[in-house]
Amino acid sequence: MGNRFWKDPKSGLLVPKHLDENVSWKEKILLKAENDTILQADLLAACKESLLFFTNAFVWTYHQFDIDPISGERIESLSPHVPFITWEIQDELFNEFEERLAHAPHDILISKCRDMGASWCCVIFMHWLWLFHPKGPQLLEMSRTREYVDQTGNHKALFQKHDKINEWLPEWMLPPDCMVGDKYRTKMHMHNSLTGSTIDGESTTKHAGSGDRRLVALLDEFAKVEFGNEMRSATRDVAFMRIINSTPAGAGTEYSRWKKSGQIKVFHLPFWEHPEKGSGRHVVEKDLGGYEIRSPWFEVEESVRSPKELAQEVLAQDIESGDMFFTGINFEKHKALFACPPLTRFNIDLKSGIANEEVRNYVKRRNYDAVKITRNLKGELRVWIHLLLGRPDQSKSYRLGIDVSKGQGASNSVISVKCRETGEKIAEWRGANTPPYELSRIAVAIALWCGGKLPQRLPLMKWEMNGPGWDFGRMIVTQFEYPFYYKKIVSGQIAATETKKYGWHADPISKNELLMQYDRVMAHGGYINHSEWALEEAMYYIHFPDGYIGPATLVQENSSARKTHGDCVIADALTLEEGKAAILVSKPGKIEPPIGSTGYRMKMALRKKKLGNKKSWRQKYNFLS
Repeated sequence: MGNRFWKDPKSGLLVPKHLDENVSWKEKILLKAENDTILQADLLAACKESLLFFTNAFVWTYHQFDIDPISGERIESLSPHVPFITWEIQDELFNEFEERLAHAPHDILISKCRDMGASWCCVIFMHWLWLFHPKGPQLLEMSRTREYVDQTGNHKALFQKHDKINEWLPEWMLPPDCMVGDKYRTKMHMHNSLTGSTIDGESTTKHAGSGDRRLVALLDEFAKVEFGNEMRSATRDVAFMRIINSTPAGAGTEYSRWKKSGQIKVFHLPFWEHPEKGSGRHVVEKDLGGYEIRSPWFEVEESVRSPKELAQEVLAQDIESGDMFFTGINFEKHKALFACPPLTRFNIDLKSGIANEEVRNYVKRRNYDAVKITRNLKGELRVWIHLLLGRPDQSKSYRLGIDVSKGQGASNSVISVKCRETGEKIAEWRGANTPPYELSRIAVAIALWCGGKLPQRLPLMKWEMNGPGWDFGRMIVTQFEYPFYYKKIVSGQIAATETKKYGWHADPISKNELLMQYDRVMAHGGYINHSEWALEEAMYYIHFPDGYIGPATLVQENSSARKTHGDCVIADALTLEEGKAAILVSKPGKIEPPIGSTGYRMKMALRKKKLGNKKSWRQKYNFLS
């Protein structure tokens, strides 16, 4: 039930928190203040001083459903019009709003599930500034469509929440001519003629707010806007403080990237902080390790919602709420079982004195002296195995999967090293600032360092040729004359054949096949990946709207930009064996004639004629005959 009364720390006034008592208290205080200008002035001063007092004392809200605290089932509200009595988590959010506005950094992002009152809290904060801020601030509210900003009768629309607040305010608190239809309340516009404050609304287009200047801008349901990246950039100069509010809509949204960036304060509103949804909450241990909070309401929702819907609407999870490519549970299990920090890290390259023209000679002789490798806590080569004399076990064979980026800091180039006998990823080189021609030298250095068993004594290289991979492949094959590399396979015939085209060429079909194979291997075993970074990256792989597959961070990039992107997932998948099946061509067996038959006698006669008088070695040395 919570505390019966709440004492405002700023004004010192006591406010009832239970519904019936709060309604009765509101009625009494409004009746007393109706003709008492001194009390009115005191209440206005208290509201100006305290956002929480204003909210709990004067704001009403609208909602259709309540939650039965015992069964967790939804039930229809006895009355949809109820006072807005804040919960503890909402008190924290309101305090955070004021703190952000007063002190840098100012922006705040709300990560929420449904029915946590987040949109109402945002609107109430804006309304409070509109009523009481002494400097007459200009405020901006945006949502994904005009209908969600301002539409008569739409209770989800932002401006209809403002109208609801004004509808329940006493006349002595309400600015003149600001009700629906009045001259200061027009479409997506509300003006306070007493202070000069204005709230305007816009739908979220890539040009929204361009050239504008506001004290606070609210970006509501930001995960679902079409031009999130442009909106994020444009509003940086529009507003002194930005409030980003949304439920998740997948890992590829600008909302999700912003939330993960570490560049903004994130405020979480989880379901268990809801006084009804969180009633009876308890902690349980998950099968894969860690813990989760559940409640009777959550159990009901879990039984009627799909996993994707549960992730989006209830758990506020970005990854699970999107259109994931890989089977998430397999990667979660794999991470729990095998992910760990590397044992050692190194910097590795060919020695600086070795010219490109000389590399082929070192490759031809398998000369490890060409490699410069030094231990470094921040080195780009991460190694998960114990080395023997500074190198991987030379009784094993290895395979390099390589994904090449442009090397301009936007994404990583990755070299993944797998042991073919054990199926274990033993090492990973990862760096974002190495151009393809320099990466080719590092790849040769890693290959010479890996070595391997006779007769090859070098690992097989397989890299993606698309984009910057072309320059990398040209250096490996024609300049360095590296002997063991993947050639394109042409299938669809009786026997698959290799072509002269080197490297793996990505297209929608081949990429889907490769990643499906990776997903199967993670489901059924045969590959051990210790890299937590790589496993996390795989969980952000999604289907793009154009049918392409890739990291969620590229959802707003065009296909050309995606081709220049490098990542761990492709590099890891390229280390997998192609799974070539032996093709057996059967020949019909010879039918022997029965002994004693005419055919048998003819056969023996022909054999005798062929041999003539010669005796076989068996007959020659058969002394008993």
